[in-house]
Amino acid sequence: MKMVGRIFLLFLSIVVTVVIAGKAPPPTFTETGKALAEKLCEKSEDKAFCVASLTSRHESETATAPKLGVIALSVASTNASDTSFYIKSKLKQRNLEPALEDTLDDCSKNYLDAVAQLDDSLAALLANAYIDVDIWLNTAITDGEACEDALNERAGNDAELARRNTNFLKLCKDALLINTILTP
Repeated sequence: MKMVGRIFLLFLSIVVTVVIAGKAPPPTFTETGKALAEKLCEKSEDKAFCVASLTSRHESETATAPKLGVIALSVASTNASDTSFYIKSKLKQRNLEPALEDTLDDCSKNYLDAVAQLDDSLAALLANAYIDVDIWLNTAITDGEACEDALNERAGNDAELARRNTNFLKLCKDALLINTILTP
């Protein structure tokens, strides 16, 4: 009986130690820069777009996987901010068709939310809170999909906004893919 009790206590202390020690570190890669971007983007819906977006920043040349995760979120956030600005400038135009104005209003709200969620994602990534990054990115993707639905369901369609929104969704999905790879 004493031996079984000691084995149980040893097992329990190991489990508690592992739980207290926290998460395992993210996986490591020997590649950096473009070679790493190509590896991380292998499962992307649009690999060429993914690699191009990750390598669009100068700091990507020697970037490690976590840094490319930051770059992916930063590029997505910049895209969302630019798209939000585009929508606001369109809403300032006079004589918009009512259906287009409704679509732009909906997408404007979606993009304001998405920018905030991507900022939260970046803060979570810097804190290695990968699960939170996943939650915030999925929420930003939902906002992009809601804008896409508004563009597709109404007569008021804007081709430039549709293109920007498609790119935004790709950027967010690529950032989510990288976050999934980084998650221990």
